[in-house]
Amino acid sequence: MSGNVIHTPSDMKAPSSSMPQFREDFAKAKHIVVLTGAGVSAESGVPTFRGAGGYWRKWQAQQLATPEAFEDNPSLVWEFYHYRREVMGTKDPNKAHIAISECEKRLKSQGRRVVVITQNIDELHKRAGSENILELHGSLFKTRCTKCEEVIENRLSPICPALADKGEPDPKAKDAKIPVDQLPRYVYLTSYFDSKLSFILSNFITEISFALGIFATPNQN
Repeated sequence: MSGNVIHTPSDMKAPSSSMPQFREDFAKAKHIVVLTGAGVSAESGVPTFRGAGGYWRKWQAQQLATPEAFEDNPSLVWEFYHYRREVMGTKDPNKAHIAISECEKRLKSQGRRVVVITQNIDELHKRAGSENILELHGSLFKTRCTKCEEVIENRLSPICPALADKGEPDPKAKDAKIPVDQLPRYVYLTSYFDSKLSFILSNFITEISFALGIFATPNQN
């Protein structure tokens, strides 16, 4: 920052691709932000729902991961997220998650801070041991009451009896059409997040992080 002027990424020089330069800048950084998306969890076998074949049945994740979709068809949306919750029971953090966690612990002892800002809802960063995590899209294992807005952690498998053995991803699978009174009552997963608002929030955090100089990338001073 300079006076009242906030420098955004467009005001700054493009980052260098030099690894020696990166190491030098990283060694001097006091505050480091690690931005992660689906790619970091893909190595753990987590479906990305992006690109070719990135569908659950005939739906893209973006079509179901909204409050509007939940209100329109709560049974279908719960099937989709039940499937994703059950999948995560078979997945573990990979070397990237562990490396980020170990980096955070190592630098903490040096008085330096690492923050993970992730678009992922799988909590693999948390399971790997990272502590400073901002989950832009919420979590598969946290529910929010639609009445009182209370958020609680929920790891039941299944989250309700009616969802047992439901959520088959095959395009030929029939929707379960579970009656509302058999679904989790008055709650939705915190990962039901309007995609447009999420995009705006992601860009805002990115710009503020650059403005504060907390990205561990070269030529940002």
